[in-house]
Amino acid sequence: MLAAPIPENESARLDSLRRMLANCAPDGEAFDRVTRAAQRVFGTPVAVISLVEHDRQWFKSCIGLTVRETPRDISFCAHAILQDEPLIVEDALTDPRFADNPLVARDPKIRFYAGRPLRNSEGFAVGALCVIDRKPRALSGEERQLLDDLGHWAEALFAAGQLRQSQRTLVAALEAAQHDAMIDPALNIWSQSAIVDILEREARRALRQHHPLSVMLVEVSKIDSNGARCGQPTAESVLEEVAQAMRVALRPYDAVGRYGRGEFLVVLPESDRSAAAAVTQRLRERIENSAFAAEHDHASCTVRTGATWLAPHADACSAETLVACADHALDHARETGGSLVEADTSAAQRNYLPSWPVSAAAGSDDELPSSTLFAAKLQRLRVCAEED
Repeated sequence: MLAAPIPENESARLDSLRRMLANCAPDGEAFDRVTRAAQRVFGTPVAVISLVEHDRQWFKSCIGLTVRETPRDISFCAHAILQDEPLIVEDALTDPRFADNPLVARDPKIRFYAGRPLRNSEGFAVGALCVIDRKPRALSGEERQLLDDLGHWAEALFAAGQLRQSQRTLVAALEAAQHDAMIDPALNIWSQSAIVDILEREARRALRQHHPLSVMLVEVSKIDSNGARCGQPTAESVLEEVAQAMRVALRPYDAVGRYGRGEFLVVLPESDRSAAAAVTQRLRERIENSAFAAEHDHASCTVRTGATWLAPHADACSAETLVACADHALDHARETGGSLVEADTSAAQRNYLPSWPVSAAAGSDDELPSSTLFAAKLQRLRVCAEED
């Protein structure tokens, strides 16, 4: 038996694996879908997603085995991470590297192994997606391509399972007191400085990786005038419920922060115009289906949005420019008072998405309840949030 050599970049590889595991959400079911698909596609009794650590390999997902880890020195996957192409062992008994391996001589009695190395977002080979059989077999060219496709799926799950790196990096860099300063205490969302920082990071990442990026400015109108008339607790309640609606409507890796007195800045990573429009529609429906109820009066607010997006192959575009484009679209929404779609052909990097006014109740836009707090605390909106 030949133990796999240690990679030259082993120290950096292990550090990268630890960072990945620290940031990764424990979503085992998502990886089980990959191994189940691999088992069905290849008709093997065993399918595994392994991670190779210093002295062991352990299974992020495993179908067909009762153990959850094995020593690294007898691991097939420790060999797989040394190469760029899948490691194919058609008959382990005829391969000098594995013929007397305990995993071949004893349970699970491996004869066939096909392992596609898996790389994390930093480019390090951290493990493998492998299918295992107890009898010899070969893989066709089409089957090798299928194994590679499944490997890409697993790698995408590792990336998606991590918290959005721009947000995590920001939080990790702050002390607890600093972190508190980055959160708006009233609405429990990012503060203005934090959401701008996130946008700057996401814009750089989008340009570097040639991914799309969308940005929205959402305005809740008449907060100041109605707050002066009816009391700040009532006005703040409107903003709290709008912020809650936005958190429900947005995806887990999107970011929203307070940008002004009644404005929110929303960052939508890896979202082109159509994806951003879908998010916009969910938010519009969430607010349109909400009733702001009080004991005797009706509350009404106007919510409009202006949005822009960064094309996947844009050469350069700053966070400041993206906000300016979204603000320009918001200006049009204010002027028209209705839905708007505008394409700015003078700059190839930006497009404007629909903006909308939303009345929160049947009353006029100038009316808010005179009570200091909503009696029902905008109950319908909360019910919608709980249903999701």
